[in-house]
Amino acid sequence: MSIGKLWNFFGSRRGMIILIIQFVLLLAFLLYYTGYQSSNRCVSCHADTIRMTKLGYPQFVMTREQVQKESRHPNTECRDCHLGNGLSDDPDKAHKGMLKLIVLDNDLNIMPRKGHVERLLPSGNDRLRAMLPRDKNGELDYDVGTLMWHDRDPVTLGYDPAIAKKTCGKSACHPDQVAQFDTSIMGSNYRQRSMRTWNDIHGPNN
Repeated sequence: MSIGKLWNFFGSRRGMIILIIQFVLLLAFLLYYTGYQSSNRCVSCHADTIRMTKLGYPQFVMTREQVQKESRHPNTECRDCHLGNGLSDDPDKAHKGMLKLIVLDNDLNIMPRKGHVERLLPSGNDRLRAMLPRDKNGELDYDVGTLMWHDRDPVTLGYDPAIAKKTCGKSACHPDQVAQFDTSIMGSNYRQRSMRTWNDIHGPNN
């Protein structure tokens, strides 16, 4: 098909140019949006055993396959659940805005995780108790009052609808369930769990 026939197909030379520009802009936007949602840097860093060891966190080495198998969400990106910046190679920038475990002392004040909670790996028959913080000698760390999942409001320590909408409630995940929960008694009073401590008999339900 000659250029002249293409012009006639689009109505005019100007119309063809405008449509081509629109197509290029749409393609560029789709590529940018796809890249923005990517967690490639999360995976490339955390799957690098040597780099993670040099940074002092060998316990956080994991591959994409391992994450997808354990989370049972094969098509979900890291940042879909944890937020943060999945495109940065810089640890500080990558972890900025990322949801993190909340560690509380015995007076329910937020305390630093470092030096108290190095890793949370369930094991054995009592998987929940196995994750209780311990010191270097393997004894329970009694400075830690309790642990809370990262989806809590760090001020009220209760349910945070804003976090839920950014993560589980995203359009491609579970928006209907989050919207329904927000109208329930537990959701409207910002308490979606009955547990009071990490190893409460009720468990960390949500």
